[in-house]
Amino acid sequence: MNDLPSFGKSSTLFLRARKYYCCTDECPLKVFTERFDNHFRPYQRRTERLHDRLLNIAIETGGKSAERICSRFSIPVSDTTLLRIVDRVELPKSQEVIALGVDDWAIRKRERYGSILVDLATNRPIGLLGDREEDTLSYWLKERGKIQVISRDRYGNYQRGSTKGAPQAIQVTDRWHLLKNLGEAVRKILEREHTALKRIRNSQRETILPTPRVLKSMASPRQKEKFLEVKQLLQQDVPIREIARRFRMSRITIRKYKHCTELPRKIYISPTGLEKHLNYVKKRRKEDPEIQLRQLHAELKARGYQGAYSTLSDGLARHSLAVGKKKGTKTVLPSDLNLWRPSRSSMLFFNDPQKLSKDESNILNQLCRASVVLKQSLSFIRQFRQMMFKDQCSAGLNDWIRRVSESSIPELCGFAKGLQQDLAAVKNAFDLPWSNGPVEGNVNKLKTLKRQMYGRCSLRLLEKRLVMAPS
Repeated sequence: MNDLPSFGKSSTLFLRARKYYCCTDECPLKVFTERFDNHFRPYQRRTERLHDRLLNIAIETGGKSAERICSRFSIPVSDTTLLRIVDRVELPKSQEVIALGVDDWAIRKRERYGSILVDLATNRPIGLLGDREEDTLSYWLKERGKIQVISRDRYGNYQRGSTKGAPQAIQVTDRWHLLKNLGEAVRKILEREHTALKRIRNSQRETILPTPRVLKSMASPRQKEKFLEVKQLLQQDVPIREIARRFRMSRITIRKYKHCTELPRKIYISPTGLEKHLNYVKKRRKEDPEIQLRQLHAELKARGYQGAYSTLSDGLARHSLAVGKKKGTKTVLPSDLNLWRPSRSSMLFFNDPQKLSKDESNILNQLCRASVVLKQSLSFIRQFRQMMFKDQCSAGLNDWIRRVSESSIPELCGFAKGLQQDLAAVKNAFDLPWSNGPVEGNVNKLKTLKRQMYGRCSLRLLEKRLVMAPS
């Protein structure tokens, strides 16, 4: 029998076992071999400690990696043997679960999804499900009838499956998903209120030097024409599905156009990599006011700048640092507000007012002065955040939902309507300490394992490597 290596060499034990022969003709078994209580398993050619060592290495690293590691330690074994050892081991029975966390993960992104189950008391994964259907979850929950708390997002199948499979359990909506949904609503408001941002930009535009280089508009005339046609059809109560089919557009985009007065901008200027070299550029301009762009470009390339010659020229003009022939010219830029995507500027509405920088506070104040809708949205968001993190109490949630529903902000009204559909679980998110944070962490671990095996492993192997891995 193979055993753990000794002094860097593979070891083999020669075991003598007694055999007994039955002389009864009617007996179906003729040979009885001696069994051993410890260290040696029937039909195995490895000791228990070698078997356990191989199992642990295979669970930690997978097939090929485990084979290479074992070879380094003088344990000759193939990757298929290691995977077979893992496959034959049964999953350990989980202890009694009191609090359960549920979330989805992508088996194949945008096509097929599964579910991960985590014991929130220990933060350990306890199982994987091959889909995210309510019947699958409810069947799993019925087999474990003592679950008292279920933390989940607001996915409908998880809500119905939890109710059907564990009616005695308290359901808790994940706080992070609530803030994420609210953040998406704020981003849509900022896209709709682009006119207010544009008004701020125009009021803050600096004095322009001769022959400025103006940035091109990002929307083509055809896009603007299509936007006006969609708005006209919406005013005529043409169904959104029909408009989407006619213009080959997404229904989400058409719903966004419904609340916009002008075509929203999509993307703004992105960083070019010049920002970290600006101090050096200022220093060189001060040392040599007549420095040429080609010489400066060569010096920056030596410092790690990877932009092209023309990119450097445009970047210096944007920062009023043009050199050579373009020295003294200035590019007219939108204000700092317009450089931010709505997804970034929406974060200002959620940050603690005490932790905002001076520039961020100024941006937020100007936004609220330019738009009554944004000012009202900021008030609602801060009240929601106060209830969730500082008060940690849902006492004022019903009143908050009522006031938001009575407002004229369709994005927040839709968010409030969604809260009402799952109100009990949302209130528990405010009142109870449970959350899906540990579940999200285990999803990251699951993705790492899946990519380590190039996405080709079976669900059974993936589950064993996740659940049986040491904490």
